[in-house]
Amino acid sequence: MHRRDFIRLAAGTAVVVAAPTVLRAQTKPVIKVGLGPQQPTQADTRRVWEPVYKAVTDKIGATLELQVANDWAGIATALANEQIDVAQMGPWGYVLAKINGGARIINTMLVNGKPTYKAIIVARPGLTVAKFPEDAKGLSMQMLDVGSTSGWLVPTHFLKSKGIDPKTFFSKYAEGASAAAAQMATINGQVDLATGWDTHRNIMIKNGTIKADSNTVVWESAPLPNEVVAVRKGLPESVAKELQAAFAAITADEIAKQMPYPYTGYVVGTDEPYKMLEQMGYDLGALKKSS
Repeated sequence: MHRRDFIRLAAGTAVVVAAPTVLRAQTKPVIKVGLGPQQPTQADTRRVWEPVYKAVTDKIGATLELQVANDWAGIATALANEQIDVAQMGPWGYVLAKINGGARIINTMLVNGKPTYKAIIVARPGLTVAKFPEDAKGLSMQMLDVGSTSGWLVPTHFLKSKGIDPKTFFSKYAEGASAAAAQMATINGQVDLATGWDTHRNIMIKNGTIKADSNTVVWESAPLPNEVVAVRKGLPESVAKELQAAFAAITADEIAKQMPYPYTGYVVGTDEPYKMLEQMGYDLGALKKSS
């Protein structure tokens, strides 16, 4: 651990150099971590992930300060503006934070041992959509917030690639729902279709929140690069490396004890798999190339 690097992370730590041992123990560097709204509620997200991040920050001798964002766009903005040091976030949020604020990836998350997942579109019970999007014209659609990879970027790019403007193709179109709310809206018959991602839906089924036949998956994307752990632009590289190594070194026993279903660990991440999402952002005009 490079203590001088950590001293720069948080106000109030500069007294470490000449302080006695007890005071040094009281002034451990602080790592500010932000989490996207991955679980059904913010409280759920904190409950399942805080032990993991506490273990990682303990390993590198830091104190954890954890926040959970309301939406995926919010966590990207917080990292781009360097309001937090580390974010566990969706792939599109990472791309936004990289382009807008120089954030950089340190780890990719594994789900059932794989670094990929899929975007999905689900339909309310009893609704038949044999072929998507052809059979979906005139139905109602609920998408997630515009910072969501699977809930906005990927399905919107897919529809646009078919020459379809989702805001006019569907009889009612809305953005901004949480993933859990969108799933429940189809189950309750409030909307015909909703976006989401397979990992999240499987968690809701596993937790008993919904059943596998509560709604129907009518479309799924090609495999997408998984969620990431990313750090802010100004975080010293030595600290980023410490964190990267600590995540990648989580053992099978620790995974079994600490990580929620279906997550199975972290690998060292690179930017390359996420360039496909960056291109989608440019295709949709959500990102602008600098002149």
